[in-house]
Amino acid sequence: MKKRALILSLTLLALFSLFGCAPSLRSSLPLCQRTVAINSQAEEAAIMAKASLEVIEQNGEKLYVLHLRGTPYEMGYQHGKLMAQEIHNLYSRLFKVVNMMTKEDTRDEIYDLIDPYIPFEEKEEMRGLAHGAGISLKFVHWAHAIPEVAEYGGKKRFGEKNKELKQTSCSNLAAFGQATKGGDLYQLRVLDWIRPLGAQKCPLVIIHHPDKGNASATFSYAGFIGAITGMNDKGMAFGEMGYRDPPNEDLRGIPFIFLFRKLMRETDSLAEAEAMIRSSQRTCSYAYMISDHKSVNGPKALLFIADRDRVIAFRDNTLLVDETDGHRDKYLPIVDVVYGGRYGDIMYKALTREHGRINEHVLMEMTKEISMESNMQNVVFRPSTLEAWISNASMKSGDKGRACFQTWFRLDLKKMFK
Repeated sequence: MKKRALILSLTLLALFSLFGCAPSLRSSLPLCQRTVAINSQAEEAAIMAKASLEVIEQNGEKLYVLHLRGTPYEMGYQHGKLMAQEIHNLYSRLFKVVNMMTKEDTRDEIYDLIDPYIPFEEKEEMRGLAHGAGISLKFVHWAHAIPEVAEYGGKKRFGEKNKELKQTSCSNLAAFGQATKGGDLYQLRVLDWIRPLGAQKCPLVIIHHPDKGNASATFSYAGFIGAITGMNDKGMAFGEMGYRDPPNEDLRGIPFIFLFRKLMRETDSLAEAEAMIRSSQRTCSYAYMISDHKSVNGPKALLFIADRDRVIAFRDNTLLVDETDGHRDKYLPIVDVVYGGRYGDIMYKALTREHGRINEHVLMEMTKEISMESNMQNVVFRPSTLEAWISNASMKSGDKGRACFQTWFRLDLKKMFK
């Protein structure tokens, strides 16, 4: 769908990794001066006892699965403490690049715009993450502002654009009923993003067990609490993609990575999710794919086009035509399928070819057709059984490093949510 310029080129990243200096991430303050939630080693031990970290290895690849329990602050602290080294490594690499592109004052101004709209729960979780990892809070804030700024059409004002920038996009689809083998609902989320940043070096699935709200799985990376891909224990699956750069984009609203966390935590049905999206203070232009296998009278999946001023919902077997921002998108209808992405024509051909046979294996193979060279992550959901399959990009450059060519990990989220 949307062509997005990345914030760096491979050439600049390679040069900077050789000659650049990593910023000092560590906070100069001891924990006792940073938090009012932990007053003794015994309290810290009690918080950490509720969390666990599992490392799954297949074919030489690793996937981290982090179980977090408690208050938002406690879950953030557990994340930071258990993955401190991985977070430091990723942030060091990330901020080498960020420092090359923007100034600290610029990053402060950006975060100040979005700060009033971030839910209390995510603010507390970011604070806990910083304290647990021993990192200055400003770096955690800045890291979580990057996805929104990357989608913002006015981002040119924040830094210089390199002439060798790569392009990214994403693809999403949901299929069920006549389209799938056995009739079950399946959802696919293809993330094409910034592979040179190296986030894929530490892929992480975060299982949130909050004191209040739904349990959920966020398919993420070390040190990142926002949701770009996820499923909650109510059998709802979530994926997104950037969609054009209309002139009404504005950073003064809830970033989508936190809107998704709120949706997973607080909504139990597709109808509730739609209501929350429509009532939210939105920022940039996105397409959201959300499914709910439990839906009987209403649609089982919807593709939302949502920007500052509008929300349009498209269901299965519907012609999708959208003409805004000087562009025209057209997606032909397919029975019991909702879809959209970078290669719409290829998706249509693949989905009609496999119609009636779609399952997790078909969708895994399909990612090779519909993803870009920037393919970072792919997730297949089967919400009725709370199963998910995930593949992550490797650190290899070029086509060989794409997520679609890496190992697929199966996750039994029904068991993990308990």
